[in-house]
Amino acid sequence: MEKININIVDEPLYYEKLENGLEVYMIPKNNVKNIYATFTTRFGSKDDEFVPINENKMVKVPLGIAHFLEHKMFEQEDGIDPFTFYSKSGTSANAHTSFFNTTYEFSGPNNFLENLKYLLDFVQKPYLTPQNIEKEKGIIIQELKMYLDDPFWVLYDGIRNNIFYKNPMKYPIIGTIDSINNINKKDLLRCYNTFYHPSNMFVVITGNFDPNETINTIRENQLSKKFKPMPKIKTKEYKESDKVVKEEEIVFKNVDNAKLSYGIKLNLDKLGVKEKRKQSLYLYILFELMFGTSSKFYEEMMEKGYLSSSVSIDKIFTDTHVLIILTFESNYPKELCKEIKNTLDNMEISAKDLEIMKKGILSIKINAFDNIIALNDVIVSNIIDLGEFGSDFVECVKELNLDELNIMIKKMDLSNYSIYIVNPLNK
Repeated sequence: MEKININIVDEPLYYEKLENGLEVYMIPKNNVKNIYATFTTRFGSKDDEFVPINENKMVKVPLGIAHFLEHKMFEQEDGIDPFTFYSKSGTSANAHTSFFNTTYEFSGPNNFLENLKYLLDFVQKPYLTPQNIEKEKGIIIQELKMYLDDPFWVLYDGIRNNIFYKNPMKYPIIGTIDSINNINKKDLLRCYNTFYHPSNMFVVITGNFDPNETINTIRENQLSKKFKPMPKIKTKEYKESDKVVKEEEIVFKNVDNAKLSYGIKLNLDKLGVKEKRKQSLYLYILFELMFGTSSKFYEEMMEKGYLSSSVSIDKIFTDTHVLIILTFESNYPKELCKEIKNTLDNMEISAKDLEIMKKGILSIKINAFDNIIALNDVIVSNIIDLGEFGSDFVECVKELNLDELNIMIKKMDLSNYSIYIVNPLNK
C-alpha cells in the first residue's frame, strides 16, 4: 500500500491497486467520528454506445440505462435491499448517476467493516429478471415525470439539448419515457459486465478508520471473487461542432419568476491552455469574478432589479468542448441577456483579483478536509475528471498566472452560445 502526502494539508492518502484492477483511496481522519465510503464505476449516461465485453461490434443501448442499472443494484436475490441492511446499524446509504460515473455510498460509524464488505458484495452481484426490470420502468418513469415539472431541470436539460449536436450529454441522465421502456435484460447485462469490472472501478473511504485493517478486508473480499482480465473499454468518440444547435428557446411553465440559462460552448483545443486541470481552474476564476455574488455584474443587476437570485455557474467537460452554464432567476430575462453578453465582451482581470481567487481556491480545498463527505466528493471528482487524485494541487494553483489567463480570454470564442428561458404562463 502506497502512502502519498497531500501537500495542501500535509496529510496522508493511502492508495493501492489490487490484482483485479480495483483502486482504493483512503484518507483516515482520527478527529471525526463518522466514516464515509463510496464505490464508483466509470460508467455514466454518456456511455450509451460502446463495444461490450466478449463482443466485437459497437452497440447502442437506450438512454438512461446507467441510471436504470443503478436502481436495479438495490434489488437483491435474497429479498433484502441494501437500505434495509444498512438501516439496522443506523447507517445511511444512497447512490447517484452522472454523465460520467455511477457511485454507491454509505455513511455511518457503526459496523464499518461489515458495511464495507456488503457494499462491495451487493454492487458486484446484480439480480436482474424480466419481472423486476418491468416493475422498475414504471418507478423511473414516475421519477422522470416529476423532473419534467421542475423548471430548473427543464432549464438544465433544455440548454444542453440546444448546445450539443451529437454528444449524448445533450440528453437527460435519466433518459426519456421511450428509452426507459426500451431497456431490457440483455442490454443491462452488457453494460454491467463491461463497465462494472473492478478494473473500471474504485473505492474511496474518508473518516475514522484503520487503513491497514480496511485494505486487508477489501483484499480478502476481492480475492474471494473471480474476475477475468478486462481489455480496454471502447466507447464511441463524438465529433462535435463548435456551433450550437439552437441560439434561443422560450418555454412557458407554472413558475413565479422567469428562469434563464445562458450556455457558452468552448472548444478545448482553442483555449490556449492545454492542461485540463488548469483549464478548469482558469474558467472557474474567470466566471466567478465576472458573475459571482461579489462581482460588479451581480451588484449592478441587483440594483437594476434584473436579478431575483444569485447566479449558478456550472462547467461540463466533454472530450472536445466545455459547456459553461450560467443560470439566473429574473423578471427581465431579455434585458439580462444583453447585460451578460456585454460583460463577456469586456472581460478584464487584474493581477490582484487573480491572487485573491487563488487564495480562495486553496482555502476551499483546505476546508474540504474538515468535512469527510466533501473530501470524498473531491477525490471522486478528481479521479473522474482528471484521471488521478492530484496531490500536487498547491503547486498547480501557484502556477496560475495572469499572462496565461489573458491568453485564454483572448482566444475564447464567446459567439457560440445559447439562451433558454422558462417564462411564467401569464407572460
